[in-house]
Amino acid sequence: MRLRWRWFGTAAILMSAGGSSIIFDPFVSMNGKIDAYDHTVAAEADGILITHGHFDHLADVPDLVGKYGQDIYCSGTAAQTLRREGVDEKKIRVVAPGKHLKIGNFNITVRRGRHIVFDLRLILRTAFNRRVFTYRDNLRKIAGLNRRYPAGEVIIWEIEAGEKRILHLGSLNLAPEEVYPRGADLLTVPLQGRSDLNDFAMDILRRLEPKAIYLHHFDDTFPPVTDKVDCQGFAREVRRVFPAMEIITPAYGEEFVL
Repeated sequence: MRLRWRWFGTAAILMSAGGSSIIFDPFVSMNGKIDAYDHTVAAEADGILITHGHFDHLADVPDLVGKYGQDIYCSGTAAQTLRREGVDEKKIRVVAPGKHLKIGNFNITVRRGRHIVFDLRLILRTAFNRRVFTYRDNLRKIAGLNRRYPAGEVIIWEIEAGEKRILHLGSLNLAPEEVYPRGADLLTVPLQGRSDLNDFAMDILRRLEPKAIYLHHFDDTFPPVTDKVDCQGFAREVRRVFPAMEIITPAYGEEFVL
């Protein structure tokens, strides 16, 4: 059984194995120049898995569930947000670290994660940038959405299917007290949120030692808060430190087979 991945911008990833599919953090771009994601992609998913409650991971879920009716697997904070947004309680499955799930062909373990901490250099570079004026309407929307969608607890999803193990991160950080499996066949790396991404990510790769990494969240999906990340520069640094590690940098909607 082969595993198939498709990325649709931000942290929205559809994973399929055999006749089963799950979708992570489905979100529609706020950047009108990017046509990254069509809601109908989520129709085939057997479940929606949320890494944390920020708007760019959760805001479109109420609409998706209303259209397609999947169950949502998320933390307690994200569940509270969904209830407030009118999602049917019966569709919400609250999970915590250590929980084991089976969704179709996927065996899933919930791991404790942590949200990336924005560093001062990134904050200043974002705040004092002409893009703040170019995307001032977006900035107002984002400010409101941030208040409505707190991150809450962060989940790292460990997925086993087709004799493969995947660790899926929605934010680039690890919990220091959590024991993670090393040597996963694939680690997803959300490449956004630091001015020192290369050095910061290397510490995570050293701790987890995956065989391959799959980059996502590197696009400029909701400017001016985000910016496009230099994936080629990051890949060069990974190859220097981990020459045997495979690096996948997908295009929107491109299928990757593991």
